[in-house]
Amino acid sequence: MHRAWRTIAAALLLTAFASPAVAAEFDVDPNHSSVHFAVSHEELSYVHGRFGRIGGTAQFDAGAKTGAMTISVPVTTIDTGNRAIDNVLRSDQFLDAEHYPEMHFVSERFVFEGEKLTAIEGELTLHGVQRPLRLVARRFQCKNVWAGLLPRYVCGGEFQATIKRSEFGMTHFLPEAVGDEVELTIDGEAPQH
Repeated sequence: MHRAWRTIAAALLLTAFASPAVAAEFDVDPNHSSVHFAVSHEELSYVHGRFGRIGGTAQFDAGAKTGAMTISVPVTTIDTGNRAIDNVLRSDQFLDAEHYPEMHFVSERFVFEGEKLTAIEGELTLHGVQRPLRLVARRFQCKNVWAGLLPRYVCGGEFQATIKRSEFGMTHFLPEAVGDEVELTIDGEAPQH
């Protein structure tokens, strides 16, 4: 009897730790995902901040080297560590969070070099403007991680991009007081569901 239970338990563990060989669905984990940014101030220093509470879904098939994703980021979550600066960035001088409460990224193209995911290409909608965006993968992997008593298959990584805020209609304080180029770093995890 014990041998039968050990066989069943081993089969369950092997199944749990197996990586999907076909397309799988994933949900973005808002507790382990964020968007960080940096923009120059008076060409002297950089203001750094982050957005949280990211939501979204993804489909990924490592074998076929395909993927798609839809991500939403509430701009009201902007946090530079300075409430006064946050309020200015939420105002109609910049993000205009009242009229454009979220930014969205939609992609149907995952770029590979050999077996390695190197970029995700799609469209970023920010401040009511849609523009192409290429997220360059600094690191990316999928693996089983323990979540309570059972493992879960999770994909995650770090991606970088640079946008020009003027291309999204945010031109206040250009060209020097606040820089045009905004450096983005996206860290995220997405468990399979």
